Amino acid sequence: MKSEGEILIVDDTPANLDLLASMLKDRFRVRAATSGRRALATARTYAIDLVLLDVDMPEMTGYEVCRRLKANPTTRDVPVIFVSALDAAIDKVAAFEAGAADYVTKPFQVAEVLARIEHHLRLSRLTSDLARKNEELGRVAAELEDANRQLAVANVRLRALSYLDGLTGVANRRRFDEALEEACAEAKESATPLSLVLVDLDHFKRLNDSQGHQDGDEALRAVASLLADQTESSGGLAARFGGEEFAWLLPGVALDAAKAEAETFRMKVRAAAIRHAGAECGIVTASCGVASNAGTPALTPPALVAAADAALYRAKSGGRDRVEGEGME
Repeated sequence: MKSEGEILIVDDTPANLDLLASMLKDRFRVRAATSGRRALATARTYAIDLVLLDVDMPEMTGYEVCRRLKANPTTRDVPVIFVSALDAAIDKVAAFEAGAADYVTKPFQVAEVLARIEHHLRLSRLTSDLARKNEELGRVAAELEDANRQLAVANVRLRALSYLDGLTGVANRRRFDEALEEACAEAKESATPLSLVLVDLDHFKRLNDSQGHQDGDEALRAVASLLADQTESSGGLAARFGGEEFAWLLPGVALDAAKAEAETFRMKVRAAAIRHAGAECGIVTASCGVASNAGTPALTPPALVAAADAALYRAKSGGRDRVEGEGME
């Protein structure tokens, strides 16, 4: 069974190309180029995962090919392994300065070449995955040269993922509880305001009953995306509180400002016009309960949540699709 990897072999000697291709064809998808210019064109055209590159070629050396690959945003992350008969230290230094990931001298051992290819493909896949999942972890992608650093990065990634709600992509309840503890302590220490907005989607059970849970999940994701966007511009932490409820923690924001933020969000939910066959208005609406404390000694996580929940209850019992709020002493 072939591996998930497409290898580009670059060598101006057909015999060398045939030898490397015969070694790799049973495990990888293989492409070949007999010059640097053809190699660059192939790398721009196809999704190449790794390049095996000769150094000594006419028209354009392997060093120049490597530098151009690394200068192109499309191919700069593709690992390059030089395979050359040149074994002087200066040749290897030049290769690494050009951006090479590795250097293999001829004659080579087949098992060694395969092991190095597999190793660099694994590194490349991990780097790409980390960059997609989390921009913060992408900063360390360039440092994935050794096994110890890879393990450290993987641990950081797992911790970050453990704080995300799997359905909506916003923070989960565990992350919210930790952030609430930290925010309450900070607000009391600095005597600054702290507000909490609890959001509940109105008649959500009717949506699931009338349209199915798949539409219900899509509605949750859409509302979470709206909340995440507003959180990005206004600050704070957006989290899934449970079921169809979301929590929005706003450090440094007093009651009136928090209610205004909640009202803006409520209107965004309406404007999104998410279909809700079980609602009288035909679209998803949200009720919001806001609680705020000025950083007094009475501020505790349970008290703030209870106050926001009481405000949310008033919004629901008062007709839904509205914002209610209260300050805490």
